[in-house]
Amino acid sequence: LYGERIGMLHVVCGSADAAKAVLSQLKMVIRPMYSSPPIHGALLVERILGDPDSLAAWKTELTGMADRILEVRSLLRKGLEEKGTPGTWNHI
Repeated sequence: LYGERIGMLHVVCGSADAAKAVLSQLKMVIRPMYSSPPIHGALLVERILGDPDSLAAWKTELTGMADRILEVRSLLRKGLEEKGTPGTWNHI
């Protein structure tokens, strides 16, 4: 199925040489799978960005999370500086 990743594969080989050969072949098979990510994320983005109400809610939540991260970083820097922690904390 396109865009799906399911299952697991185990191979038991009779020798190290056989294992090396099998691994080489498996790497050729799985490479395209890594290059084609699952489609679930794209479908979710399409659903959210394609609906005005969902998009507005997402933007509100995103702003809230970004603001919270900035607040926590500011508190972290303030705490580090107040404790006299060695180093400069300008990057926080």
